[in-house]
Amino acid sequence: MHTLRHAHEVSAFNATCPDPNLIRLVQQRYGELMADDDTTMEELVFFVVLEPADTQAELERVLGTELMTPEGHPLWEDLEEHATCYEMVMVLSSSGYGALVLVPKGDADPNLLTLCRRHARRVQAWPEP
Repeated sequence: MHTLRHAHEVSAFNATCPDPNLIRLVQQRYGELMADDDTTMEELVFFVVLEPADTQAELERVLGTELMTPEGHPLWEDLEEHATCYEMVMVLSSSGYGALVLVPKGDADPNLLTLCRRHARRVQAWPEP
């Protein structure tokens, strides 16, 4: 699991990630979130990019919250399906601080993939560069 809490960690991840779609999504979201010069990444958001061996339980530990209520209601703000991953937005505090979670479609935790497939909305594919 990649937990990116600082700008230099985002840059390092983008330099080593083999998925160009994932890199483009991270770059786009980082740019959108950091457009306000008065706010730092540490004050606003952290990124979590799952790897094949990561489980839903491990993700919930990193986030400090579960993904669903005991009644089965989602606790995320948004869940989108992209070409190679799912993007989940979690608001974790009343200040708006949150996490942007990226779940690659490849070999991710089957339970997490099922959850994402069931609840995600599809977004229009990006044009090729």
